Amino acid sequence: MARIAILGLGYIGGSIGLGLKKAKLRNTEIVGYDDWRRARRAADKQGAVDNAYSSVREAVEGAGLVIVATPPSAVEEMFEQMAPHLGRGAAVTDVAASKRVIHAAAADHLRSGVSFIGGHPMAGNAATFGIENADAELFQGTRWFVCSTPTATEASVRSVLGMIRELGAEPHFLNADEHDYLMAAVSHLPLVVSTALFTVLRGSEGWMDFGRGAGDTFNTMTGFNSGDPSLTTEIAITNREQVQHWLDRLIVELHRLRDVLDGDEEAVFAEFANAQMNYARFLHGDDLDRGQEAPDIPDSRSQMAALLVSQRLYDRVREMGKRQEERERQSPGRTKRR
Repeated sequence: MARIAILGLGYIGGSIGLGLKKAKLRNTEIVGYDDWRRARRAADKQGAVDNAYSSVREAVEGAGLVIVATPPSAVEEMFEQMAPHLGRGAAVTDVAASKRVIHAAAADHLRSGVSFIGGHPMAGNAATFGIENADAELFQGTRWFVCSTPTATEASVRSVLGMIRELGAEPHFLNADEHDYLMAAVSHLPLVVSTALFTVLRGSEGWMDFGRGAGDTFNTMTGFNSGDPSLTTEIAITNREQVQHWLDRLIVELHRLRDVLDGDEEAVFAEFANAQMNYARFLHGDDLDRGQEAPDIPDSRSQMAALLVSQRLYDRVREMGKRQEERERQSPGRTKRR
């Protein structure tokens, strides 16, 4: 009988277990490991695994696929503990949100004959943790980044891809550097910005009034602060340079926006209207093709705005276009239209 071992029975590890159990894999045993007794008991009770062990060795012995679902700081220790007990040909993957550090640890500790294929499912909520919140459907329709190593065998890669597809996710290949650069921008930066926004207002003299006046916009923007701070810290530290890179770029952009606010109403409106239109295109998947340029705000004769944005914004775009045309007609140096 084949064996799949899940090391770490929390929110993600528990969801993987539930998803694989729901898939009803033939002749396959799903086992788990966690050093927290409560997590092991919850995994047993919820049916996330066939057996939950308190020993890494017991969990990984005979396993053809091992999924390390611990926080990033614990992954290297897991590699070190499991290495002596892995059989030749075993495939090891993980779910950590940063990859370069994990790949280096795998190279240091996993012996020859064992394949490491880094992984990162784009699923779940940063503010959710614990196996109590595990969900067999968590990965359905999501993207799962796969960062294979040069020494991984084709059979091991197929094993990891099979697991991902059984969970309902779609694999997407990147190397470790590409992954960390991407995640720093779209995942790690928002976590840091959420902290900064809350901290700047919480530390101000007017906090009592700000706190009472905070509504959905503020709560949404700062909501990541309700997550596990240790996990946020580990993500930021293990991908420090890339997070700093994107913070620097954001600071430059904020300075640019600050200067935009010195302009007239139409310049400010154009800035926010362009952003809204491009965001609408993003949500529709219209600007994700390589080489496609982002459009300018359409003029009053274009129908693009009506297709992408709200009626109110479309009407304002038309109004801006008409005002621009009127200025051109009144300009002494204008040339006659043809």
